[in-house]
Amino acid sequence: MLFIFLGGRDPRLRNAVEAVLGHPAPDDLAYTHLDGARVGPDALDAACGAVSMFGERRKVFLDGAPASGPPARKLIQWLAAFGDARKNDPASDICDLAVSVYLDLGDRRTAARVKAFNTLTQHGARVQQFGPLRDAEAVRFVRSEARRVGVNISEDAAARLVELMTADAGLLASEVEKLAAYVGFSGEISERDVNAACATIGEHARWDYVNALADRRGAEALAVLHDMLALRTPHEMILADVTRSLRQLAAARQVVVEGGSYQEVARAAGAPIGRARYLAQQARRMSDRLIARMYAEVVHTDAALKSTGGDKDALLEILTARLATRPAEARA
Repeated sequence: MLFIFLGGRDPRLRNAVEAVLGHPAPDDLAYTHLDGARVGPDALDAACGAVSMFGERRKVFLDGAPASGPPARKLIQWLAAFGDARKNDPASDICDLAVSVYLDLGDRRTAARVKAFNTLTQHGARVQQFGPLRDAEAVRFVRSEARRVGVNISEDAAARLVELMTADAGLLASEVEKLAAYVGFSGEISERDVNAACATIGEHARWDYVNALADRRGAEALAVLHDMLALRTPHEMILADVTRSLRQLAAARQVVVEGGSYQEVARAAGAPIGRARYLAQQARRMSDRLIARMYAEVVHTDAALKSTGGDKDALLEILTARLATRPAEARA
């Protein structure tokens, strides 16, 4: 059987590959793991055509197949022939072949490549795509990952983890493993556990960055941004921090214009009382219109990060400069 998996390098894709191949061990004599960047159809043909020592079904994983250009076209032709041979002669189906193709499914520029690999369904292949997670999907993914490592996590706790870490499958899977260790690999992970285990998230440069933005300290915000980018902090995580900060600010603004207390700000923004005081002070200095314009800048940048193929560092630098510019400076 031929299996094609399209998407980024995240645990969902890898888990799916392992599942269709029966979770093979590295020392399984019937299993062959090939590097798509190094091998071509000849090596693939040899791996799939080899006879297993004990007559078992062959299991071959081509990891990271070329996604474009002549190598990809040549591979698709070989895969089509592989699928047709098994459709026409079921007796020849002695090998399960899984092929991963690492593509950004959120980028419209990859649509033609996705379509090219999807044509293999006409040759008996099963094609599965792993696009960017949405928040609701990310919550379900967190809960399934928790079950996989032997613990449970409440829906509220999973949603809180997604809020802190963004809907990035790789980051979420890593954090679930840490949380499982935190609770001793048994029982249930609560929202309190998430907040406790991830407390440092609010204490490092990411919070310095959003605070500098909120205070309109442009030079400092850019300096912290550059530090985070140098440390390879995911662009999506940085943008999620800004979005969350604006959402809290909007909630605080609604409370303060109605004369609410710091305690009410804390409840509305889902923030500790100390953070609520800071948000209330910020909200009093900003208008609803200004917060809405800042949101629009974030939405524009989010769309650009996902679809234009532009320089992601530069897009965040532009967003930082726009959000940290005081209205008077912008008019000047």
